[in-house]
Amino acid sequence: MNHGDHILNLLKNHEWDGRTILLIRHSVRESLQGLPDGMSENVGITPEGIVHAEEFGRKLREIVPDRNLLLGHTAPRRCRMTAESIRQGFSSPDTTRDLGIFPAIESVISDPKKFSALWEEKGWHTLMRQWLCGEIPEHTLENPHRYSHRLLERLVSFPVEKETDLLVVVAHDVTILPILASTCSTTLTTIDFLNGIVISADGSGAEIRFADPKNTLHAEWCPE
Repeated sequence: MNHGDHILNLLKNHEWDGRTILLIRHSVRESLQGLPDGMSENVGITPEGIVHAEEFGRKLREIVPDRNLLLGHTAPRRCRMTAESIRQGFSSPDTTRDLGIFPAIESVISDPKKFSALWEEKGWHTLMRQWLCGEIPEHTLENPHRYSHRLLERLVSFPVEKETDLLVVVAHDVTILPILASTCSTTLTTIDFLNGIVISADGSGAEIRFADPKNTLHAEWCPE
């Protein structure tokens, strides 16, 4: 399967009742190895990443040919480039609205220097597992369950012109992992490029769905 196919397959069998949101990881990025602290936001996606993101946009257009696409992203360059490439592949300017940087998504990192030090000390997977299990202090990484709840509230309440509009937000695996941990009780430590969650929302709550080669997850979420 190509990058992005798992979430696109979920969308093919989607029941279009209420609002639909895709929260996805950016496409294949350049290496972060050896970068000084604070420089990772400048890392873009590779030529391969551009091809995959454009193909994601083309396939998305085939699945939702009659829907308006609202496309936002977080600040780092790789997320902006991914959103631009998806828009290029979707290639329907009359039905595409560029939201730019999506203000509803905040960073989970409270202290970038301590986060970088823990990443180097523990490795990514151990750090993510400990964080999602509540073992990392909040002055380094925000509480994953509170972060998840706040982010879902903001996503499902984001103003759209029509409930049939499809909101696609490009972010990071560290943005999506706490939602999976909080709603599905699953401590995944990474997700594939261009994969993410399908959120189906109505006035009473939301349905969360995720799939990858090893997992098919489904959960219900309700605002407090």
